[in-house]
Amino acid sequence: MTPGERAAALAALALGLYLIAASLGAAPLSLNAAVGIPLAVFGAAYAALGGTREALLWGGVLTIAGVSTAAGGAAPPLLVAGVALVFVSLFALLAGRR
Repeated sequence: MTPGERAAALAALALGLYLIAASLGAAPLSLNAAVGIPLAVFGAAYAALGGTREALLWGGVLTIAGVSTAAGGAAPPLLVAGVALVFVSLFALLAGRR
């Protein structure tokens, strides 16, 4: 399997687990979370498994987009901006190590 295929499988797994948790009442069901969680998982997995600077860059961008989408209207803008800055910094530091 390629890194993209593994990341897609992990994203599908995350979405499935979220939908199961939502159906059992353990998590609130929202469109933002249903889109953002798999996107963030795909991005993080692709960055971790890709092995190139490009994979780190695009995986980081997708992770930031996923977290921002999952937070949606429920999180304060400062929290979303703070999380985005932390992820940008972490992925930049990781990209510099490779």
